[in-house]
Amino acid sequence: MSVDATYIAVIAVAFIIAGVVKGAAGMGLPPTAIALMTLVLPLPEALALMTVPTIITNLWQALYGGHFRAMLRRFWLMGVLMAAGVLIAARSLKALGSPTSAGWLGVLLVLFSLSALTAWRPRVNPASEVWANPLCGLVSGLVGGVTGIAAVPFLPYMQSLQILRDELVQGLGIMFVIFTAALTLALWDVGALSGGNLAGAALATIPTMAGVWLGQKLRSAISPEAFRRMFLVVLLGLGLNLARALL
Repeated sequence: MSVDATYIAVIAVAFIIAGVVKGAAGMGLPPTAIALMTLVLPLPEALALMTVPTIITNLWQALYGGHFRAMLRRFWLMGVLMAAGVLIAARSLKALGSPTSAGWLGVLLVLFSLSALTAWRPRVNPASEVWANPLCGLVSGLVGGVTGIAAVPFLPYMQSLQILRDELVQGLGIMFVIFTAALTLALWDVGALSGGNLAGAALATIPTMAGVWLGQKLRSAISPEAFRRMFLVVLLGLGLNLARALL
């Protein structure tokens, strides 16, 4: 098998699996796709390839559901500071896509998986959102400007809010669109995004959407909780593999 064929096969398999996770669990596309692709591809290339599929799938998630305006009013400041954090960290630390950042990405995936596997869930008082939303956005952006994903503390924080499931799904979609747009600019700034990468990212949307369709079918075939736990265990293993770069 040629290098080009291997490259295409890795992208297709990674995004099909990530799409299945997204379709079945409603989240997990970027960390799954990146973690799988970094088994054989450099982190900057993996980050660049996931930009277009992530924006497209989350645009639909952000716009569909009837809560777009309400969620945008509630979380717009979080989004602004998240985007600012990504660009500040990427420009000042210049670690986005480095071997060290791959290790920290692994640590982040481990922390996220372990926190999601536990039954404990924090609860944030709605009155605290005035300061907690922008703080979470800024910290998540700074972390994302190094690792390339918005997982910690963003996802645990969003799950801690007093918010309906449909609103949560739509709010996550809005924030992920903002984060990925900022990450795309950061990748372009550090030279990790090229015309070839963008073309590959656009093509990666096809296996991603196929995976999302399969995941939605799978959701009705098995217990969502069982699938979520299997996904988190696999993500934990991938995170531990990436974290070895720090040793």
